Amino acid sequence: MAKIQANCTWEISAVPFIPVGHLVRDHLQNLVDSGISGIQLSWTVGGYPSPNLDIAKEYYYSQAAQGDEVLERVAARRYGSKAVAQTLQAWKDFSTAFLEFPYGVAIYTIPTQHGPANPLRLKETGYANAMILFPYDDVARWVGAYPPEVAQSQFAKMAALWKKGLESFGKVLELVPANRIKETRRDFGIAETCYLHFQSVANQIQFWLLRKELSGTGANKRSIAAKMEAIAREEIELAKRQFRIARADSRIAFEAANHYYYRPLDLAEKVLNCEEVIAGLKQIG
Repeated sequence: MAKIQANCTWEISAVPFIPVGHLVRDHLQNLVDSGISGIQLSWTVGGYPSPNLDIAKEYYYSQAAQGDEVLERVAARRYGSKAVAQTLQAWKDFSTAFLEFPYGVAIYTIPTQHGPANPLRLKETGYANAMILFPYDDVARWVGAYPPEVAQSQFAKMAALWKKGLESFGKVLELVPANRIKETRRDFGIAETCYLHFQSVANQIQFWLLRKELSGTGANKRSIAAKMEAIAREEIELAKRQFRIARADSRIAFEAANHYYYRPLDLAEKVLNCEEVIAGLKQIG
């Protein structure tokens, strides 16, 4: 038997599932091809009913269809026959993006669970990160075996590719039947949460790198402060977008063992945090 997780795990556990249908399909097919006859499915993370579990179910009792037929069947059941092609394109885009996840980062402490809810710190806190709920600004430990610049680049690349998938999924919203639009909007919110968290992690690492540069001797402090200010302003926009999603869907940022990583008001506090950071940066130079 194989112990697998089809919805999500600690790469980002703030969502009930990661919409990477092609990767789920490929994983199940690889298990079949390897002669695996049974699975132990899920743990506290990602046990919520989802398209991913629906894809996995196609393999539970008999040999599933080959190619994209499994994905097409699941997409039609969830979003309607007219939206199948756009759904598969979105899942493919998300799957391509997620392949860029930098495995080897400290997944229990890097703030992919918190995303834009994690505050920016203009001055180093000195706190060591702690399991899952307390990333602080301990970037040196977040990145694990990676140089910080490489981890930042990978999260930025993944976010950019994920954004393409959001554009594809946005077209699904135009094609679903009326009785499925509510659930489809919630699914879009899950996909958008992934993007906002990945982009925010890239921002936070870049902010930390600039903060280190700012503290160096002979640095062009005003230029560096301007770059940090731009990141803080982007974090405000990410937090506002995530606030609307979290308000509309109580599944966001919840995990059974840890409860809520953040609540909507934590995102409102992030906006105030960034405004304070911006005010401090304007005094530099």
